[in-house]
Amino acid sequence: MQRTKPHFPPVAIEGALSEPWIALADGRALAEWSREDEIAYNQTNRQGEKALFFRRAFDYVTDNRVKGDYYEFGCHRCRTFRMALTEARRHNLSAMKFRAFDSFEGLPDPATETSVEIWKRHALATSQETFMKMVREHGIYADSVQAIKGFYADSLTPKLQKALLDQGRKIALANIDCDLYESAAPVFDFIDPLLQEGASIYIDDLFAGYRGNPSKGVARAFLEWQRRTRWKVQRHLDVGWWGRSYIVYLEKENVDGVL
Repeated sequence: MQRTKPHFPPVAIEGALSEPWIALADGRALAEWSREDEIAYNQTNRQGEKALFFRRAFDYVTDNRVKGDYYEFGCHRCRTFRMALTEARRHNLSAMKFRAFDSFEGLPDPATETSVEIWKRHALATSQETFMKMVREHGIYADSVQAIKGFYADSLTPKLQKALLDQGRKIALANIDCDLYESAAPVFDFIDPLLQEGASIYIDDLFAGYRGNPSKGVARAFLEWQRRTRWKVQRHLDVGWWGRSYIVYLEKENVDGVL
């Protein structure tokens, strides 16, 4: 007999009218809990938190009149990309362009050891054809989507950067979901001149893959970029335990205090 898959409400915690004051699954509810259930539970909650982030991030850029485009680096399964398209439509951002940067062949060979065993060459691969099919089926701003294929050390060229600058295509929101240091490092240099005051940078794997060690992975690439860029960053929204967004600005005078 096939088991009925449980429904996992993303993010929300249901209250109760007695101790411990929240509804918790007990031993009977979890008696047949499997690894498959664990994966579905984690993914439902994680993607729910990301969807909530995109709702807030697009509200932020819209209300602050940060006019620009959406750039995503790492587009496996078109998950967050579709979230961005949906929220852009809800905010009537018909002038926005959407750029998807990915090898569309999965990860490169990791140059450093990670704590995630599945982060191997060709892992997390979604073909460009499959990605664009998902975009078209989603049915929102599909004609405004551009997919740029290639590993970032090869595809993020000065020529492409200049072309985007010449077109005035500044960034409103950048989603950096690169997993590896060697993937993320060229991304920060590429987006640097395309940023504008108020632009939001979301780093998906800030605390993932290296047991939270900031001297490794995407966190290392982000910290190194901060030491060489003219941009200052202000912490904005936390996303689950793994990600965080920042707002970029130019410091014209010293301001004391902590936000």
